[in-house]
Amino acid sequence: RAHLVCALIWFLPLTLPFTLLLVDRDDEAFDYRVYTCTYQFTSSVWKVLLRVHDIVVSVILTLIPILVIIVAAAMILSVAKRVTKESRQGLKWQGIMTVVFTAGVFSIAFLPNFVNDIGESLLGAESWKSKPFSVSFYRVARSVESVNVIANFFIYCLTV
Repeated sequence: RAHLVCALIWFLPLTLPFTLLLVDRDDEAFDYRVYTCTYQFTSSVWKVLLRVHDIVVSVILTLIPILVIIVAAAMILSVAKRVTKESRQGLKWQGIMTVVFTAGVFSIAFLPNFVNDIGESLLGAESWKSKPFSVSFYRVARSVESVNVIANFFIYCLTV
């Protein structure tokens, strides 16, 4: 079963590139928001495919990991509380702080990404990109992801 789950997780991100190649392989543009080459999705097939794909992928790749981190952190904290009651020893605050800070920073770092992806897929890419804040919000949402990586070093230094 674990192999099937891993295969599904590995295969899921490949659906968009394969669909890009099958539908319209010469439809590229330059995205000035983050300075990358992207696909324009001008074919009529994309209107349906992208909304479904964006919602599914943004929920699977963004929301579910955030929820898993929060639930795992809550479970670790509940086990730590139960163990300290049973053993009558003091609570190790370093471990508790590491779990809470890591889960908090991860959630804060990836939540703007989820909001951007869902807003873009529900309102439609063209409608979302025409909003005045969308370019700045997109840049901030993508940049805040790196806060997670940067913060982990400081969290471990402060709590260990």
